[in-house]
Amino acid sequence: MFRSAIFIFLCVFMMPSQAQTLLLSDHGHYKLAPYVYYLQEPDKVLTIEDIVDNSQNLAWQKNEEEDFNLGFSTKGYWLKVTLNNQDSLIHKWVLEIAYPSLDYVEAYFYDESGNIDALYLAGDQYAVDKKIVNHPHIVFPVNLPPNQNYTLYIRVQTQGSVQVPLSLWQWEEFNFHTLVHFLLQGIFYGMALLMALYNFVVWLSEKKTIYLYYVAYILFFALFQACLHGIGFQFIWPNFPTLNNLMTPVTMALMLSALSYFINDFFTVEESSPRMHIQLKFSSYSYAVLAITCIFIPYSIAIVMMAILTSFTIAQIVFLAIYMLKQNHPSAKYFALAWVAFLSGAIFLAGNKFGFIPITIFSEYGLQFGAGLEMMFLSLALAEQLASSQKAKIHAQEASLLLAHQVNLERDKTMAAELEIYHLEKENSKNLESLVSKRTEELNTAMEKLSMAHDELQTLSITDALTHVFNRYYFNQHWRTEHKRAYREQTHLTLIMLDIDHFKHVNDNYGHPAGDMCLQHVAQCILKHAARDSDIVCRYGGEEFVVILPGTDEQGAIAVAEAIRQEIAKLELSWEERAITLTASLGISSLIPNNSQINNRQLMINQADQALYQAKNNGRNQVIVFDTNEN
Repeated sequence: MFRSAIFIFLCVFMMPSQAQTLLLSDHGHYKLAPYVYYLQEPDKVLTIEDIVDNSQNLAWQKNEEEDFNLGFSTKGYWLKVTLNNQDSLIHKWVLEIAYPSLDYVEAYFYDESGNIDALYLAGDQYAVDKKIVNHPHIVFPVNLPPNQNYTLYIRVQTQGSVQVPLSLWQWEEFNFHTLVHFLLQGIFYGMALLMALYNFVVWLSEKKTIYLYYVAYILFFALFQACLHGIGFQFIWPNFPTLNNLMTPVTMALMLSALSYFINDFFTVEESSPRMHIQLKFSSYSYAVLAITCIFIPYSIAIVMMAILTSFTIAQIVFLAIYMLKQNHPSAKYFALAWVAFLSGAIFLAGNKFGFIPITIFSEYGLQFGAGLEMMFLSLALAEQLASSQKAKIHAQEASLLLAHQVNLERDKTMAAELEIYHLEKENSKNLESLVSKRTEELNTAMEKLSMAHDELQTLSITDALTHVFNRYYFNQHWRTEHKRAYREQTHLTLIMLDIDHFKHVNDNYGHPAGDMCLQHVAQCILKHAARDSDIVCRYGGEEFVVILPGTDEQGAIAVAEAIRQEIAKLELSWEERAITLTASLGISSLIPNNSQINNRQLMINQADQALYQAKNNGRNQVIVFDTNEN
C-alpha cells in the first residue's frame, strides 16, 4: 500500500509532461473536463492503435476550460483522461456524455498494463436498441478496481457542435441526477403541451389564425428541444438515426417560419409597418423552403446556417419589440417580457454551442425555462388582445344601441315592437343553429365510435390474441382465395409450415407464461421476413405457424424460410434470469396449382406438413421442401 502511494505521488507531482490523474474517492460525481487532454486528427483518421502506440509522441493539448467545447467542427478529436479509483468499496461507476447530438463516439478503457479493458460505440448515428444503457444521453458503465490507473480514450466526430460534457458518476448519484433531469424535462414539455392545447381550443372558438400559428410555434419548438436533449431519438424515432440528424435543423426552420407568421399577426404589422410586414412574410416563406432544403444538404452546413439565421431572427425580434414599445402598442410590454425571458436562455444556448459560454444548468436548461415563461407571457398577451377585442365590440354595440335609441326615440311603438321581434327571432335562430350543430357533432361522434368499435371487432375476429398475427379462421378464408388466384394467374404459390422444436419442454420447465413470451417473439421473427403486403402469417395452432407466400417460387420460399429459421435461432430470451434457446423446423410446399378444387388446396397443406415432420425426423432446426419425386 505504501509503494502504491509513492507511485501515485510520483505520477502526479514528478511527471508534469504526463496526463494529470483524477483520483476518485467517495464523491458521487466528477466533472472530467479539467483532466482532459485532447488531440485533433490530421487529414486522416487515427485508430486506437495509432493513439496508444504513439501517445507520448502526439501533440496532446491540455483542456484549460471547465468543460470541453470546441464549437462547430467536422474534424475528429481524441480525448484522454487518466483515472485512479481510491475507494476500495465502489467499483461500479457510470460515464456520461450529456450531449446526445454527437454523431460518433468511441470509448476505450485501458488498464495500467496497457491492455484494453472495455470498448463502447455510441452516438446518434446508432439506433437506440444498440445503446449499452437505455438513456437519452450517451452513457457507459465503467468498472474501476481500486488503486489501479485506467486510461480512457474517447474519439468524437460530429457534424454539429463538438462539445463533450464528460461526467463520472456513482450509480446512485447518477440515478438521482437522471430523475431530476426527467422531472425538469417533464415540467417543460407538460407546460408546452398545455399552452398549445389551450391556444388550440381558443382557435377553435375564435377561428383566428394567430392562435394556430402560435400552436405551431410551440409544437415545433418543443420538438426542437426533444431533438436537442435526445428525448425524440430515445422515445419517438429510436430506430431512425438519419431522421434524427434531419429533425434538428428542419424543426428549427419550421419553428422560425411559424414564429414569423405569429409576430406578423400579433402586431398587425401590415397596418403599422408595411415594409416590416413584407420582410416578415418573406422570412416565413424562406424558412419554410429552408426546412425542405435542410433535408438535402449536409447536417454540418444546415445546423450552422440555422444557428446564424436564428441569431438574425433574434435581432429582428429585438428591433420589432423596441419599435412597438415606442409606438405604445397595447401588447408590446407582454411581448417584450416574453422575449427577454426567452432570449436570455437563447443567448446562453447559442454561446454554449459556439463554445463561448461554459456548459452549465443555465446554458442547457435556461432556454427551456425561458421558453416556458415566454409561452406564458405570450398567452397572457393573446388573452389580453382577445379581451380588448371583446370589450371594443361591446363598446361598439353599446354606442350603436344608444344611437339607435336616439334615432328611434320618436318612432311609434309598432316599429319598436317589430324591432324587438326581429332581435328575438335572430337570437332564437342562433340558439337553434347552435343546438343543431351540437346535436350533429354528437351524432357524428357516436357514428365514429360505432365505426371504430366495428373495425376493432372485425380485427379481433381474425387476429390471434397472443401473437397478434392472423388466426386459423383467417388462414382458412384467405388460403382458398390465394389458391384460386394462383391457379387463375398460373403463378407460383408457396405454403410454409413452422413448428417450434421441443416447445413442450419450454412449457414444462419454464411455465406457460414463458411459453407465451416465446410464441410472441417467434411471431415477430416470422413477420420480419414475411413482410410483403401480400404475405400472410397465421398461427395455425399451439406452437405451429403457417406462412402464405403468393408469387414465390421454391428458391424464394427456401430463402424466406431459412431467414426465419436463423432469426429464431439467434433469439436470446430469458425468463426469471434463466436463458431460453429456441429453434424451429419448417416444411415447404411450392407449386403452380393445376386446379382450384379443395383437394388441391389440402394437398399443399399435407405436403408442407409432411415436409415439416421430415425436418423433425432429420434432427430439427432445418428447412425441408416437399419432394414430389420421393413422395
